Amino acid sequence: MSYDERDAAMDEMYERIGEELYPEHRVQAITEFTADRLGSYYLANPMVMRPAVDALQEAKRLKANGHHSAAVVFCATTIELLLKATLLQPIVYGLVHNDGLADIIVKHALGQTGFDRYRNLLSRLFQELANLDIAKVSRDGVSVTLIDESRRVQDLRNDIIHKGQTCDAAAAENAFDVAVAVFEKIVVDVLWSIGLAVGEKGHIAPRQFT
Repeated sequence: MSYDERDAAMDEMYERIGEELYPEHRVQAITEFTADRLGSYYLANPMVMRPAVDALQEAKRLKANGHHSAAVVFCATTIELLLKATLLQPIVYGLVHNDGLADIIVKHALGQTGFDRYRNLLSRLFQELANLDIAKVSRDGVSVTLIDESRRVQDLRNDIIHKGQTCDAAAAENAFDVAVAVFEKIVVDVLWSIGLAVGEKGHIAPRQFT
């Protein structure tokens, strides 16, 4: 049986009814479905955050041994892994309901280093999932937003790698604090909003209390 004008008219009627009677419920349903799929991704891949945790621990060791520039490099890597591999990549899987297509999008859209180009996407997704406006998140006592501080750490990392620039202990300490804040103020909040918590070595599991 072919799809004719009558079918199209009926579909349009149902679409209008849906928009007029329960638009907020449709949005809620989509959000809940996406959050549920996102949670399922983490439960199937509970150690997705492990590379970020390892990078942060390496940064801590390098900083303690006085290798300040190298510490900054690993801090920037930690930030990118937290925002892209730990959050943005699973969110893509949550939104795209075809794993093969999600793989392609992740590979081509998120394959490049850096995260500033994904800033608007991150902001919208986090706002929807966790009611978190990353454009307003900042460290205590710091006027610059955390996402802007993260970009500065990334810029310093690029100068170190591509221009041979070095940095002092204060810069390394600042980069480390920024990386820790990204975990505590962004990652933890997003995971908590979908009923998950972070355990030892970055293991993600259902939270045990509300």
